[in-house]
Amino acid sequence: MTTKLKLYHYWRSSSSWRVRWALTLKNIPHELVAVSLLDGESESAAHRARNPLGYVPVLEISKGEYLFESLAIIQYLEDKYPNPSLLWRSTDSLTRAKIWQLAEIINASTQPLQNLTPQEMYSDDTEKRKSWAKHWNEVGLNAYEVICKETAGEFSVGDELTLADLCLIPQVYNSKRFDVDLSKYPTISRIYERAMREPSCIASEPSQFEPKK
Repeated sequence: MTTKLKLYHYWRSSSSWRVRWALTLKNIPHELVAVSLLDGESESAAHRARNPLGYVPVLEISKGEYLFESLAIIQYLEDKYPNPSLLWRSTDSLTRAKIWQLAEIINASTQPLQNLTPQEMYSDDTEKRKSWAKHWNEVGLNAYEVICKETAGEFSVGDELTLADLCLIPQVYNSKRFDVDLSKYPTISRIYERAMREPSCIASEPSQFEPKK
């Protein structure tokens, strides 16, 4: 008997959205378990046992077997559930590397810097924190816009959703929260509007999971 995958996530976490989207796009049966990042739940002993960093998302593969870091989780899902592929398995290695390059612009060089923990370390002032987050979003989107002009079709690389889009779209969501002027990024804006019409994107986006007040 196969154990259903269980994803520990936070509704507004862009890293969580990436994994929710991959699970939805690949039509993988799974259970979602909400973990709050705002009230200490993510720092609890129970969650630290799943991920010593105290972050989300965390995928429970089987009882007591956990995997964290969103791109590691998505790579695992890609290997176990290869269709539809998020890495264009049938194409050349350079194109796959460019997909990873775009994904890492977001995953490594943008999202961590604008996250809540660096904001809190930077300043106690709310407006200064917002300015910090806006700056790093703009740095990342500037680079992404330049690179994806060379590869984009309907999406970031050609006309199919890839890992790059699963990183980009949640980051654009973050950028809108920090009042980034997206008109400076016409290619990204076009990809965002197109992706937000995809059923798998709609089903996994944050408003679907916002806690009811």
